[in-house]
Amino acid sequence: MSASMHVSEEILNKFGIKELKPFQEQTITRLLKGEDVFLCKKTGGGKSICYQAYQPCWTNLHGDVEKCQVLVVCPLLSIMKEQCECLSAAGFSATYIGTDRDDEEALLNGDFQFVYTSPEHILGVSKWNGMFRSTTSFQLLVMKHIQFFTGGSSEKADIPFRPWFSKLGKIRSLIDCPVLLITATANKAARMKLQSMFCMKSCFEIIDNPDLENIKLFVTKVKSTIPLSEIFFFIIQKVKAEKDTCERYIIFCQSIKSCSEIFTMFRLQLGLEIHYIEMFHSNTSDEVKENVKKNMNDINGSIRILAATSAAGMGVNFQGVKHVVNCGPPADMDSFVQQYGRAGRDGSFATGLLIYNAKQCKKNDMDMKNYLDSPDSSNSDSDWSY
Repeated sequence: MSASMHVSEEILNKFGIKELKPFQEQTITRLLKGEDVFLCKKTGGGKSICYQAYQPCWTNLHGDVEKCQVLVVCPLLSIMKEQCECLSAAGFSATYIGTDRDDEEALLNGDFQFVYTSPEHILGVSKWNGMFRSTTSFQLLVMKHIQFFTGGSSEKADIPFRPWFSKLGKIRSLIDCPVLLITATANKAARMKLQSMFCMKSCFEIIDNPDLENIKLFVTKVKSTIPLSEIFFFIIQKVKAEKDTCERYIIFCQSIKSCSEIFTMFRLQLGLEIHYIEMFHSNTSDEVKENVKKNMNDINGSIRILAATSAAGMGVNFQGVKHVVNCGPPADMDSFVQQYGRAGRDGSFATGLLIYNAKQCKKNDMDMKNYLDSPDSSNSDSDWSY
């Protein structure tokens, strides 16, 4: 039973594709057979299509006798909103469980094909917990951005490990259906931990090498006493000289505090050109976030430098980002790959630069420490000023 047998031209057109990629067809086929799947594919590879196309494929296979709803558990509300908008634009019915929703009655009646929720709502709110217990229409459970479910965030000061994440395995007692775990990168230890959490005894794994061939990586160590204005002098000069034609940079910071410091420094240094710099983190207002996303989704948008935390490292697809700079190493390699993967998503040549000092390495896991200590990553003498 191949997924291609149940994918019509109409379905492909909804997603703007001519055919499924081999891993997408393989994933959907396994899920249709009732198997759990752990999908680890590099950023920008088309992972979301696997559960989005599963819904119409399941309907084509089973007919309209039964409903097919897909439950997607996601850590951030901003991602839920964006995904629902994309699915609605493609002709699907999608919503998310959140505060002050006008469609609660329709949600409780099972009227949506895709339902997004946070761990807190599905497990901690009796109304929704009861809904999932009483329905049989959910045919797939999807866990997105699963690096946060293991507490492996590179930004514990910004997006802390939430208690309900450790209890997500209980969802399997609420919903009897296959599970799809999705991430861009996960080491063997993380995969084993997650599969155990969700009781995935016969899980089918699709694991991709997370390396992105079009991204050249540089690492340089600096003294902690060097001012930020000196560290980022090369970017300041490029923006001043090239203005609207300057290539886009995302600067990932370890915390909201450091993000604010870098943002303030750039505003002071750019003077009248401050419209080229913006900031994005978990405490940024919804209005500013939406403005940033709209601007960054336009390849000709005015923002040339985005100072951000890991809140901008998942579930976003900013256009025209040519360079990612990490100001301090993320806590783990999975987070690092997620972040530098924001660059070069169109396949064009891009760069990733990790700048760090010794004080920023206290919370790194062993893989990240080994990467920093590796002779191959010691590019302090390389021309990283682009």
